[in-house]
Amino acid sequence: MNQLGCSTLTFRMLDLNTALDWIAADGFKTIDLGVIAKFCPHVDPTKTTRDDHKRIADEIGERGLRVSSINAWSLTALNRPEGPDEEIAWVRASLQLASALGGYALSMQPGRKAETEWLAQARLVAHHVNELGKFARDLGVRLAVEAPHKGTLAETFSQALEFLEMIDPDLVGVALDTSHIHNGGSNLATAVKTYGDRVCHVHVRDFKDGSILTTPGDGECDFAGFFKAIQARGYRGDYSLELEYRDSTAAYNREQLERAAEHLRPRLAQG
Repeated sequence: MNQLGCSTLTFRMLDLNTALDWIAADGFKTIDLGVIAKFCPHVDPTKTTRDDHKRIADEIGERGLRVSSINAWSLTALNRPEGPDEEIAWVRASLQLASALGGYALSMQPGRKAETEWLAQARLVAHHVNELGKFARDLGVRLAVEAPHKGTLAETFSQALEFLEMIDPDLVGVALDTSHIHNGGSNLATAVKTYGDRVCHVHVRDFKDGSILTTPGDGECDFAGFFKAIQARGYRGDYSLELEYRDSTAAYNREQLERAAEHLRPRLAQG
């Protein structure tokens, strides 16, 4: 594997088929399918049938694309006061979708930010994540928690490490987002050394002046060093460009996607 792919979140303002057309036209072969309620509504996994799974698989395949992974979030949380049921149902349905589409991984959020009782909330979330990991294993999909992630229970790198100590590595891996690593107070070299073979998918963005909404090549991430280091540790998954900007158009995102790919492809080839 080790393909540079594109997340459909990059074109969340378009319908799925148009997003797939644009991604394929720019030379990508793999996608990270955004399944995020309201934010990236390309698919509602809780309302899809087996026939829908086949239709979506056909729509992706006929464009010469394959699914690396799914990025799933109900926009609720496992540790919200109302309870975890909505997020659990969303992730379970998304795992079934990932299995049907041939995705090797699914990334999920590590719960909402905890203002109090961090440890108790982390243990609660970890319990649910481990249970979801069992469900994923039975479907042949690797569940990965995206940690650190800005605005969540595991926002900083130190929080992510403490949280991951509660996660069974045989059931759940790590989705590494390059921008969130820097935002969390660490760097890519440290993350690769620390996470090792727990990384099962990578989201690619840059980081600059406190912002994760940065095009690769414009920020402080050392992507050449990152690709070499993580592949030396045995990483065989793909890398999904996940570009987001405030109030941007699809055309602007496409321009940034093409710039990012131009910056990253030669560095990945040297990895």
